Amino acid sequence: MAVMGVFVPFVAIVGAVRLARPGSWWSKRFYRRRHRARARSRLRTYRHDRRWTKVRRRFQDLIGGFQERVSGPGSAPP
Repeated sequence: MAVMGVFVPFVAIVGAVRLARPGSWWSKRFYRRRHRARARSRLRTYRHDRRWTKVRRRFQDLIGGFQERVSGPGSAPP
């Protein structure tokens, strides 16, 4: 967002005021006592990850090739 914000100022404003991800330094530092902001951050992250995880995985498979996923560490192939 910062790079795009150099060319499009509106993008920079959106990037400056959007909520931080729950595990980020920004979240730990500034949302420590702001419970409502922390809850909104968690909800936004959950929705974002749910929406884009499949798309991101498909793109990665397109670039790197599909690899069968194994259910867990040390599990035997079927």
